[in-house]
Amino acid sequence: MTSTHEIHTSQTAAPVLAQATEPYPGLRIYQQPNELRRPNDTYTWRLGHHSGYAIVAFEYPGDADNAAWAIHTLTDWTRPADTIRAELDGETVRNALESSPGILLTRSSGATP
Repeated sequence: MTSTHEIHTSQTAAPVLAQATEPYPGLRIYQQPNELRRPNDTYTWRLGHHSGYAIVAFEYPGDADNAAWAIHTLTDWTRPADTIRAELDGETVRNALESSPGILLTRSSGATP
């Protein structure tokens, strides 16, 4: 089942909407809307936080599902992003995604945790 998800990015002043699934509470998987894609970008799938910030970019939605499984027990993802940032070390997330084919997005690129 999909639901409308607000994406927050530095590329736009207002949130952009996308249809997303929620494989685990607080985590969303969605395809990056066309207006946010870079030319020739093949990593159009995102694993993101319910707050609207992306965590990891992928070429395929199945890879995002696998990454969600890998990180879903690291914290309570239903909490606010600022709370997670304060309590969860980014290196822990990076280590959990070590075998992932995705690109871990940094906070400066509009990502959370």
